[in-house]
Amino acid sequence: MRQRTTEIERSPYNGGTKSCAWNGCGKTTREGKPFCSDHVEQHGYVQEILEILAEKEAEEERVRQHGSDAVDPEGLNARELLLHLDQHGSRTIERLAREFQLESHVISGYVEALASRGHVVTGRTTRGSVVVQPSGHRPAHRAG
Repeated sequence: MRQRTTEIERSPYNGGTKSCAWNGCGKTTREGKPFCSDHVEQHGYVQEILEILAEKEAEEERVRQHGSDAVDPEGLNARELLLHLDQHGSRTIERLAREFQLESHVISGYVEALASRGHVVTGRTTRGSVVVQPSGHRPAHRAG
């Protein structure tokens, strides 16, 4: 039978009690983190992620308004779409719209931009829906 120890194992993150670094908060944080749950968005890494998401949403809105001309073919949205097609195979515009939770005309804008650069190929189903599949030709990944 294994003996129990009374000593609690400590993770490298819980090196003692720490207070939230947000001005005037003072709440105790979890596992020695710099911010409490109410102010975690103030962390530098979280700020970077929020900026990326804001850029992603801004591009989606530009594509919504201006179509395929607004697509950044090397941007996060285009790369996600190409990766999704690589992983899951051919998809109709309608299915991609559901999977990405975007309107069909926004997905169509991305598909048109990527097809014009040879990154995807399109066809039609027997019911007339546009089907998209990866072409195998990929843009170079942009650092950033």
